Amino acid sequence: MYVAKPAKLIRERAGGGLEMDHKTLRKFQDKGITILDPRNTYIGSGIKIGKNTVIYPNTFLKGKIQIGSNNNLGPNLHLEGKVIIGSKNTISYSHITDSKIGNNNLIGPYARIRDSSVIKNKVKIGNFVEIKNSEIGDGTQIAHLSYIGDAKLGQNVNIGAGTITANYNSLTGKKSRTIIKDYAATGSNSVLVAPVTIGEHGMAAAGSVVTKNVPAKALAITRPKQVNKLHYIKKKKRI
Repeated sequence: MYVAKPAKLIRERAGGGLEMDHKTLRKFQDKGITILDPRNTYIGSGIKIGKNTVIYPNTFLKGKIQIGSNNNLGPNLHLEGKVIIGSKNTISYSHITDSKIGNNNLIGPYARIRDSSVIKNKVKIGNFVEIKNSEIGDGTQIAHLSYIGDAKLGQNVNIGAGTITANYNSLTGKKSRTIIKDYAATGSNSVLVAPVTIGEHGMAAAGSVVTKNVPAKALAITRPKQVNKLHYIKKKKRI
């Protein structure tokens, strides 16, 4: 693992901007770290990076950051604050601050992870997902378009697109916690109004607003019954 030193970290290039100092770059390379585009990469002082990690263009690393081995980081990745990343992760087009990432995770594109979140192992966090002050268990998938705040998710949880944990009460100013236990799931466009718990193997149906605890192996449905008005369009459009 190589630790970047402040005195030799970056220098100004002709025409403005910053690029990696060539001596520092060689030290990274000698330790088995690949920086594909030094002219468009920023690595702050004291950052630790493990061998066989590849850093793609437009990656910004600043703070107390420790990165393990065999990672693919970037392009367009921003890490700041106290961030710990394990090994064999692929993280792209994302913003991560003050959080801990385990091993073998797939994060991005366009994910945001912040405020002391913990992502364990073999987790998938996809496009336009925000994680805030939450713990995400092994094998869990949050593939797209979701907000998980002040929550604890167990192992092998599946979060449907558009799921929201409603953690903040604007009247009281209080934030509450959502718990989703192992092997549970949420359907698309679910809203979980904290404090609330979904038990093991439990599920919230698509389009539901869940305000009460869901027992293990139960399905919670809160949407109204569908009504089909026959010939409605024909009458309105005269077709």
